[in-house]
Amino acid sequence: MSADFSSRIQRLQYGLVVSCQAPIDSPLHDPPTIAAMARAAVNQGAVGVRVDTPAHVSAVRQHLTAPIIGLWKQTIAGFDVYITPQFQHAEAIAHAGADIIAIDATLRDRPQNETVAALIAQIHTNLNKPVMADVDTLEAAIAAAAAGADLIGTTLYGYTDATPQSPPNFDLLAQMVQAIDVPIICEGGIASPLMARTAFDYGAYAVVVGTAITGIDSHVKAYSAAIQARAMAGTVLAKGEASRYCFTLCDPAAPSYRNYINARMDETYVSHRDVGQFFTVAARQTRKPLEILLLDESLTIVGGLIASTSGWEWLVIDLLWVHDAHRDRGYGTRLMALAEQEARHRGCKHATLSTLSFQARGFYEKLGYTVVGQLDDFPPGQTKYWLKKSLV
Repeated sequence: MSADFSSRIQRLQYGLVVSCQAPIDSPLHDPPTIAAMARAAVNQGAVGVRVDTPAHVSAVRQHLTAPIIGLWKQTIAGFDVYITPQFQHAEAIAHAGADIIAIDATLRDRPQNETVAALIAQIHTNLNKPVMADVDTLEAAIAAAAAGADLIGTTLYGYTDATPQSPPNFDLLAQMVQAIDVPIICEGGIASPLMARTAFDYGAYAVVVGTAITGIDSHVKAYSAAIQARAMAGTVLAKGEASRYCFTLCDPAAPSYRNYINARMDETYVSHRDVGQFFTVAARQTRKPLEILLLDESLTIVGGLIASTSGWEWLVIDLLWVHDAHRDRGYGTRLMALAEQEARHRGCKHATLSTLSFQARGFYEKLGYTVVGQLDDFPPGQTKYWLKKSLV
């Protein structure tokens, strides 16, 4: 990283970056309005802004000297990458006045067989701009760092086929911070000041917040849905109080409150005298992925085990798969044995997994697992089993 790049990036450290964007069909999707959002954000302490499209970047640049992370979302037929996917888009954003160029650095196919490394090199050489690589997985983050990215963001976690879960993923953030010697930006799903602070606890260099601050359209939609749902929900009188409460069925298309409720639950757990120690930030950071692949002679993946371990002394096995053509050769047994061996090395004393009645209950029982619970008719006509095994 050049000295010039370092000075631009250091202005973001330990700060809040506000993503000033709006849906294309919103009245807010107007350059002066976006510029006003950006000015308001910086006036209240944001260290920088993240802005989409050359027109919006240009409008913001006229009013701000604070760093602008610029991008240009583009839809290219046949490809899923969309954040500044090609050099021509980066060039337009740079000329509009962006200080840092954000690009899609996931491992997905790219137009014209361009590579992330080639795009970053062009931006460095021809535009003299640092690059923020937006990624979804640890593998993509490591590849982006190797390709020369100056900043790496968790921006696309939860928005790709490889990551169907909802953001944020603080465990992924911690893994990226530990594995990569490049500033890591936490972006995506930050819905409260407490969550932003938690991101810094996990090692974030800076935090980007968008919808939770500037998402007027989605917020109003959510409020409207809640109000409209009140008639369906009815009211209930709180015991011992004169006020009334309502139950609101959230619109599935509206922003999820999962992360908010999870954060509140964590606060409750931490305050509990008997178990609080297991829910602190430090305790959650002990959770580590455990993944083992089975490769054939051409290095094609023909099997794998996906699991995790934690300071709770448990191995949690999520997925075990072996290609049909390679079954009944002991590969599944070997994958399980290797996982248990590594889990013991990490200090685990127990293992747990679940399986369905049409899957592999008998296989796991042969390996020493015992059923500790079941749920009938899940799915209809089948049974889900939970199993455990002692590793000591």
